[in-house]
Amino acid sequence: LEARLYKLLVYEEGGFFLPHRDSEKHDGMVASLIVALPNPFDGGTLVVRHGAVEQELRFEEAARGKAACYAAFFADCEHEVRRVYRGLRICLAYNLVLDPSRAEKPRTADASPNADADADADALAGAIATWVERQPANPLVFAMDHHYTERGLAVDLLKGGDRRLADLVAAAAEKAGCLVHLAQVERHLNQYADDGGDEYGRGWDDDQDEDDECEPGPRDDLEIGETYEDELIAAHWVDVEGREQPWGAVALDLAAIVCATPINDWKPTAEEYEGYNGNAGNTLDRWYHRSAIVVWSRDRHFDVVAGAGAAESMPLFLSMTAKLSKAPKKRPDELRADCIRFARAIIDEWPPNRGASWYEDPEKSPLDDFPDQLLALGDQETAARFLSRTAELDQSTPLDAFIPAACRAFGWGAFAPELKELLAARTDARGEPVELSSRDVAWLAAFCLDKAKNPDRTALADALCATAAARFCEPRLADHLYDWRRRPEKPTDSEESLPDLLKALMATGRDDDLARVVRFVEESPDAFRMDECLAPSLKTLVPWARKRFKSTPPALAEWLASVRSRLETAVAERPKPPADWTRAAGLNCNCTVCARLKTFLADPGVEVTRIPAREDLRRHLVDTIRIHQCDVSHEEERKGSPYSLVLTKTTGSFDRALKRYEMDRRLLEALPKADH
Repeated sequence: LEARLYKLLVYEEGGFFLPHRDSEKHDGMVASLIVALPNPFDGGTLVVRHGAVEQELRFEEAARGKAACYAAFFADCEHEVRRVYRGLRICLAYNLVLDPSRAEKPRTADASPNADADADADALAGAIATWVERQPANPLVFAMDHHYTERGLAVDLLKGGDRRLADLVAAAAEKAGCLVHLAQVERHLNQYADDGGDEYGRGWDDDQDEDDECEPGPRDDLEIGETYEDELIAAHWVDVEGREQPWGAVALDLAAIVCATPINDWKPTAEEYEGYNGNAGNTLDRWYHRSAIVVWSRDRHFDVVAGAGAAESMPLFLSMTAKLSKAPKKRPDELRADCIRFARAIIDEWPPNRGASWYEDPEKSPLDDFPDQLLALGDQETAARFLSRTAELDQSTPLDAFIPAACRAFGWGAFAPELKELLAARTDARGEPVELSSRDVAWLAAFCLDKAKNPDRTALADALCATAAARFCEPRLADHLYDWRRRPEKPTDSEESLPDLLKALMATGRDDDLARVVRFVEESPDAFRMDECLAPSLKTLVPWARKRFKSTPPALAEWLASVRSRLETAVAERPKPPADWTRAAGLNCNCTVCARLKTFLADPGVEVTRIPAREDLRRHLVDTIRIHQCDVSHEEERKGSPYSLVLTKTTGSFDRALKRYEMDRRLLEALPKADH
């Protein structure tokens, strides 16, 4: 141990320090050393606690001015300094740090032969084996007495009985065929609680000093009721050699905790109480933290790690697959088998749809690299399991590169059941049919446009296209009218997938389905917008079809002519600005304020008016103007009683019509010309 001077502590008369724990100021810091210098004082007793053990240190020789006194204690021990009644209590505080150059190497078992230790390890190994047999993928957790920080969690830094426990567990786990890791365990309890009053809540987790963690004072005035949430996880993993492990939080079973103190008697490390606030509340959140030694079956290692989540497992999985090409000649099969087991465990934990909503750009996910790595493993069964899992849960992970590549590797008919499952009709949680996703249409197009001349591919592509066309043209879509107030700015799934679907149908020669889809789109003008779908699709599809087939398929040519005709009609006459102040009304409300609005809109000579009305009628009038897109701006005038709405006519309708005209003109210019 190396003692490093931290600070000089001077407690004057009346001085004290509340219960707290010392934070780790250095790597390898395990304890604190307090040296009381000889100077007369009364009081100032140092009280140190660990678990149920408490010791009082009065530094009597120093208090009489006779000699220095010292005390050392592990950094995570709770301690306090009681009030000084007279004189000055002067101390030097040191951090006790393990010198890395002189520290012992980490041990996984007691190096010296010991019959009793071997017997204990054998007995514990039998108990661990029984647990593993009953719950093979459920980690067994040995909670330690001391609490370690993340940087202090290492076998060679374990304190007192924790080091002996680690040696024993490591030896027993080896005999039971298990792996051992260190981790931080957190339990979160959310419960109904009532303090009998109307206080809005308080919490405790503040520090008394920026360097020291104050002990919280849990509330004992609450009536605890139903438990809403009880979550137990382990995170911040370290192996017995002190290496950090690249996976996230793993859920634990309450029954898996081995601890001298029952888990329900653990002392909370943080607490938040929210009293009743009118909408929610009367809840108590408590967090409990312990450092622990965690054991699980070596054979189920990848199941446990994947339990942290598919995305959280990817760093380890990618590092393993990267080693495949560099593996020694004697080990590639073994390493590949491990990668396959891990891949299947990740697939079993694959999350539901992870795509962002239409109004936000999706972020790159760690899972994006998984399909390519899966192909590199060359295992058909694992690839099929991945496709089935995405069909069940996930309509967002891109498959347009993976599916053709997998079919080229294993055969064009190898995944026929899984591909049909991906395109099969499905319903949401309310039993409503789910529209065909643009992701699935994208891989279908890639499959159908592949240049491989293979009868299995041709037959399967034909069947898949028939299913896709039928789903795309489900009647529910024809009745789906977008309200202009809620129209998405980006293309919908159906709009986005239309070009790929039409390419797939043309490539497979399904002319009837091609005509059916085009007719469906033409008959659903509210679901397929000119600017977001129709014109951009034709701009892409017509040149593509002419290049591939040397002509435009009839259904596509008719559609092009129809869209061109609509745009030519739309741009035949440029919108003209209004000649006077008359504005369209079209209001469907006949209340007093709306009647005044109608009169105002119809008056060709009046630009501004004031309509006094009470607050609810003013809100109603504003909503009417917004819903009907009236060419009126409004401003509240806070004079008199009631207040008035000042209405000013605008050229909103003309501005929108002109904008639409210019857009249609540009769309028409960009459209391909009709075939001659």
